[in-house]
Amino acid sequence: MANRIADLIGRYETRIEKLGGVGLDGRPLETMHEEMQLSMAEFVQYQNLQAGAHAQGIITTAEAQTVYIALGGECFSPDWPEGTSLGTKTAITQLMLELIERRVKGRRR
Repeated sequence: MANRIADLIGRYETRIEKLGGVGLDGRPLETMHEEMQLSMAEFVQYQNLQAGAHAQGIITTAEAQTVYIALGGECFSPDWPEGTSLGTKTAITQLMLELIERRVKGRRR
């Protein structure tokens, strides 16, 4: 089975590479790295969301592992591991937004 998260990371990496270091708004992409820092609360929520999505069968074991590793695995500390690519941060953040939206929609029923 395909790893949709790894594929999404790859697509973002390709898009970002084509931007040549400057975002669509003209700001340096490095600014996005800084803006995407995670607080400890966000880090914990991201790990819990990926674990819950895996337990519910929303994401596969391989996809959950991709997220877990991207967030630093067992290195329980806030923010992304050093050297995490912008494509990875963007893809994981997008996934988390989708999981939160899914959870909110489920509560409305």
